[in-house]
Amino acid sequence: MTGQLLTQLDFSIVNVALERIGASLGTNANGLVLVVACYGLSFAALLGTGGRLGDRYGRKRLFLIGIVGFCIVSMICGLATNLVTMLVGRFLQGVFGAILMPQILATIHATLHGPEHSRAVGIYTAIAGLSVVIGQVVGGWLVSADLFGLGWRLGFFINLPVCAIILVLGVISIPDTRSNVASRTDAWGVLLFALFLLCLLLPVSLGSDWPATRWFIIALPPIGIAFWWIETRQEATGGKPLLPPSLLRRPMVLIGFLAEAAVTFSYAGYIFITAFCLQSALGFSPQQSGDSFIGLGLMFFIGSLASKRLRERLSDHGTFVLGAGLTISGILLTATLIRFFGLSLNFGHIIAVSGLVGLGNAFMLTSAYRIALSHVEKHHAGEASVAVSTVQQGCFAIGTASGGVVYAGLLPSFDHALAFAGAAGWLVCLPIIAAGVVLWKKPRPARQQS
Repeated sequence: MTGQLLTQLDFSIVNVALERIGASLGTNANGLVLVVACYGLSFAALLGTGGRLGDRYGRKRLFLIGIVGFCIVSMICGLATNLVTMLVGRFLQGVFGAILMPQILATIHATLHGPEHSRAVGIYTAIAGLSVVIGQVVGGWLVSADLFGLGWRLGFFINLPVCAIILVLGVISIPDTRSNVASRTDAWGVLLFALFLLCLLLPVSLGSDWPATRWFIIALPPIGIAFWWIETRQEATGGKPLLPPSLLRRPMVLIGFLAEAAVTFSYAGYIFITAFCLQSALGFSPQQSGDSFIGLGLMFFIGSLASKRLRERLSDHGTFVLGAGLTISGILLTATLIRFFGLSLNFGHIIAVSGLVGLGNAFMLTSAYRIALSHVEKHHAGEASVAVSTVQQGCFAIGTASGGVVYAGLLPSFDHALAFAGAAGWLVCLPIIAAGVVLWKKPRPARQQS
């Protein structure tokens, strides 16, 4: 569980330290977009592979390898003096995060049963919600405290003792499990999916500032076609592709995937833009910026707990639409507060409205996940879960990049508040569209024959 918290905390800590990182490394908003997105890119591309490596070579071994690797590359990030070193470190953090993360839930499923299993899964879900609060608050405090003069670097160095503790306790206490039937790694699928995300991420992040942009855009269609062909062939020959095409041919499963993508895309953009705007435009300290997201994390946790009962009353589709409405309201209210209060804004104002985003996101995320997986046969449940997580992490990287570009692109012409409002308005389009699609496709009950 601590390993799970480690990978999720890292995003939150980096998020509240963005302005200080940019000033130290001499980079602008586009560079900071890549600092965040590189982590999501490698994590998304290798998440499925990490799970299969654990099935084949042992989950304990892969977990410990992931912890050691995460520790080493955290030190590289903390010592970085330029953007290139930071990006390499962040990319490798995503790699080792993808190696260790799948082993946690797989080990729980393999070793615990009955009430113990239910409690462990509940703790796992709770940590996912609370990690946002803990990461933002702890990260903000670490950066603002500037202990030993390390500033933002302490946000990475703090991983070293945590990794050491996890490593020692992991060697002693984690049982070693593996799958009786280990599947082959979809190496070509992973490679093509990573290239596809990269060709999408770099042009979005760097745009016309980068001469090679057009070549990456031109490469997108052939890489996408090749990826689909490879995955189709893998599935036809009895393999386990990264994203099984047969799943995406089912309307309700596809809708669930689109809903999941919309949730993550808008959420990632909101988090990045808000944190960057509060610090660079409104003069918030990293600690104040981190405290501003307390409401978001707590309401996400509460929403995750309440979503099951809400689903029984409204259905997954109704819960998703309600969540979309809350998320949109929270984003637009955040923009309105920034525009209205300007430099007099404090973190207390943001806590309440970010809580709406957290609550709405919890409703959307849990219902989208159920929409996708409730229409999948049991023997495909594992593949579908990995596929949903892969899409989620990929959209996280793209959502961050897209939000950052819109925000940075509007700065020359408008003040920061208007730029944020424009970016927020653009980001909410996908949840609205996804909600409309879900309602349109919602199956109607069959008429009873007399």
